[in-house]
Amino acid sequence: MIIEAFNTAAASEQSFTFNTYAAYEGVLPDSIKDCDAYLLTGSRFSVFDHGKPWINPLRDFVVRLNKARIKTIGICFGHQLMAEAMGGKVERADCGWQIGQHKATVITHKDYMRPKTEYLNLAMMCEDQINELPEKAEIIATMPHCQYAFLQYGEHFISTQAHPEFSQAFAKMLINVRKEEFPSKRLARGLTSFNQSEHDGLLLFQWFTHFLTADLANKTDSVSSTDE
Repeated sequence: MIIEAFNTAAASEQSFTFNTYAAYEGVLPDSIKDCDAYLLTGSRFSVFDHGKPWINPLRDFVVRLNKARIKTIGICFGHQLMAEAMGGKVERADCGWQIGQHKATVITHKDYMRPKTEYLNLAMMCEDQINELPEKAEIIATMPHCQYAFLQYGEHFISTQAHPEFSQAFAKMLINVRKEEFPSKRLARGLTSFNQSEHDGLLLFQWFTHFLTADLANKTDSVSSTDE
């Protein structure tokens, strides 16, 4: 889904070559220089599940990416892992599961955020959230029940708690598959939320594309997806 979303968003602007690493199996790039940029995906695991032997090495890898100022994008789990690597804290959210389509308010605008918008409708599927914001984090967008919905660190790290790669059909299917995990009223609201309007996942991937290519004009880039 992520590769397809990038290809759709960048169709007329930039082509990417993807390498996928099964981080949950302990597979990481040999060097942070193996790719021009990285993307940390979502995961069924929690970043504070330290019993999983692959999480700490992946977090350390993110620390190295930050020190080298290598462009990196985080989605859901990746968003949270980047926050922890930067000194933040992730916990179970007091508000519980956030599922369905949620409205984010953009509070900080950057040059790569084209087309410009003041609001984003994004698919959510999370029980954990960033509870303590890293010192160097800048809030780009926020939601009523997810204060740190979109973050940026310097000019090289951006991340979102949402799942912009989810189509509406896939998001609804996933909610139904996992429906036993959600309170009945939240389940109903989550499913009906997709009836309101199409979400802005593709727009976010356009932003991701502009972010990655901002200083790489006329170059074909290799983007790594560290798949958890």
